[in-house]
Amino acid sequence: MTEDELKNIENQIELLEAEGRKISISNKMKLKKLQRARDKAKSPIETSSVFVANSNIQKDVRLIDIDKIVMPKFNDRTGIDNKKIIELAESIKENGLIQPIILMENNDGTYTKIAGRRRILAHKHNDNTKIEAIIKKEKLDKRKFNLLVLHENTQREDLNSYDKVRSVLHFIEQEFDINQIEAKKICHKVNNFNKGNLLKEDLELKSISHRLNQILFDTKVFLSVAHFIKHLPVLDMSIEILTLLESNEITFGMALIFNQYSESQFKDKKDFMSVYQHILNEEMNLKDAKSYFIEMLYKNEKIEEKNVIKEIKGKLSKLSKIILTLEEEKQVIFNNELEELLAKY
Repeated sequence: MTEDELKNIENQIELLEAEGRKISISNKMKLKKLQRARDKAKSPIETSSVFVANSNIQKDVRLIDIDKIVMPKFNDRTGIDNKKIIELAESIKENGLIQPIILMENNDGTYTKIAGRRRILAHKHNDNTKIEAIIKKEKLDKRKFNLLVLHENTQREDLNSYDKVRSVLHFIEQEFDINQIEAKKICHKVNNFNKGNLLKEDLELKSISHRLNQILFDTKVFLSVAHFIKHLPVLDMSIEILTLLESNEITFGMALIFNQYSESQFKDKKDFMSVYQHILNEEMNLKDAKSYFIEMLYKNEKIEEKNVIKEIKGKLSKLSKIILTLEEEKQVIFNNELEELLAKY
């Protein structure tokens, strides 16, 4: 892709993003495709031959024994649909394997999967003992291997938001050698640092911030730490909501609202699906959708929500008085903790 073509794509993305909440469903889909094209063009990892025509890669393809293929410990795809695996297996029987899988050769004669988990499962379903594969010739260190696996998967059309967030968070965990909870905390701290919410310069945090920003730049999935944090709640969403999100029936903001009320009880014994379906049919905006959910809440739950809100408002009123008495440095600490809570909920 030339610089002019990339610039044109970025201009189109900017125009579509400017539509904000009023963006139409067709434009949402267009925006998603443009963003993928831009991210693919800017990727620091060379796109593998899985994305090019078979005629260009035939000479690099080898037949590999399936029982010699090792799957990475981290499963980059969750919720693999067995029905789709069977459909893929039937397609392979009829048309052959259109795109080879990608492997890295190990010193013991085995191969580690980089891309192609579902194609391997489909071959196993067909009782095939061998599969066409492209073997990465260069020796990959752990970081480059993990980054390559991430890119091979996140650049694909069918990878959902849940797995993208999961994969990037897992990559951050490995880069810092920490667990998932600690990785989330680092993201929130760096986001506060990037916003300038720290009174004193923290050299260690400055170094961590630079490192995390570089990690997200390398992955090319999320534009910034703030952008990534905004998408973390997707890890707590139900499959039902994720399906609506991935099919572009709802925006990410709407998905957050749906998630908030997905376990609620509603009037007239209505279930969650009938309530959100009405919201979709009426093409409600975020504010109206939130109001409708509250309106439809079962009486006891509505009273409980009002009591909780009243209690929170009382505590916030007390906090505002306490904050005024705090030293400036403690005010900054409080603000950082509040930012983490806002990002979480």
